[in-house]
Amino acid sequence: MTRRIGHPYQNRTPPKRKKPRTSFTRLQIAELEKRFHKQKYLASAERAALAKTLKMTDAQVKTWFQNRRTKWRRQTAEEREAERQAANRLMLSLQAEALTKGYMSEGPPPTSGPGDTALSALQNLQPWAGPYSAPQPALAESMC
Repeated sequence: MTRRIGHPYQNRTPPKRKKPRTSFTRLQIAELEKRFHKQKYLASAERAALAKTLKMTDAQVKTWFQNRRTKWRRQTAEEREAERQAANRLMLSLQAEALTKGYMSEGPPPTSGPGDTALSALQNLQPWAGPYSAPQPALAESMC
């Protein structure tokens, strides 16, 4: 048996040249975006009809929609994260304000389980209650 030198794929034919990036017209992009906002997924017949209307190939429309859905998912995830961070900042500022006005005691609020910290903090933020009133019953207890 002869021993080969070098990478085992070296003797294969060189790969084909990569196809250059397709440039779409503004009209094509506008129509694709308009359709995407109405419908995130296209059936093959709808895709073929749209491709014919826009003078594009079926594969181009399919790829554009795949890429656009990926962009849309990333953007919505970023928006949700920004909203979550804003809600956390608001909660912290409300807690700080409640502490300065004496509505809450220092230290972490008592919790009855995981994820109850935010609920407990909201229940302790009762602007109608004076700083020395008895705590209100928990939400679950008051609904019984």
